Amino acid sequence: MKISALMLAGGQSKRFTGIKQLADINGQPMLLRTLNQLTGSGSLCTLLSEFNVILGANAERISPVLPHYVTAHLCSDWHKGMGATLAFGVHNVNRESSHLLVTLADQVALGREHMETMLHHCESAPNKIISASYNGILGAPVIFPRCYFAQLMTLQADSGARKIIQQHIQEVVSVDLPDAKYDIDTQRDLANWRQSAD
Repeated sequence: MKISALMLAGGQSKRFTGIKQLADINGQPMLLRTLNQLTGSGSLCTLLSEFNVILGANAERISPVLPHYVTAHLCSDWHKGMGATLAFGVHNVNRESSHLLVTLADQVALGREHMETMLHHCESAPNKIISASYNGILGAPVIFPRCYFAQLMTLQADSGARKIIQQHIQEVVSVDLPDAKYDIDTQRDLANWRQSAD
């Protein structure tokens, strides 16, 4: 298997009232911290064929904080929503990749051990969609086999990967990842997460 990974980090973060990707968490911009947490500061990338980060709004301010082990791609249609950004990301996946791991920049509680769990399930069931489960929903992080790439590339607006997960629910392996419930959409979310992490 050759697994590509991408992180969606292109949103404008209107509800956050600021550049969410650069919000300070323990002295690091959120995007950098999330990447370092997910990859063990890049060590996970030895198990992946590539790790792309999809930028959009405020890309010129965000790109300087990206670590050396990822590749940035600028989505000009970021304003159309997460679906369009994900579709763009899939268009840029290595053609030899057999699977795609989709992650989010604001899932601040996830770490390398969670990604290794996802990859282990993918190895055990390579033809299945491997989806995190939290708060009774299925969503990111999620691993798609290549046979779903064409559908992912048709996504538009704010219709993200969850739509395709639901369309193929019988082909989904659910992985219990309660820490995936923490995503930062507002300043209050950030304050609440900081308090819970203390």
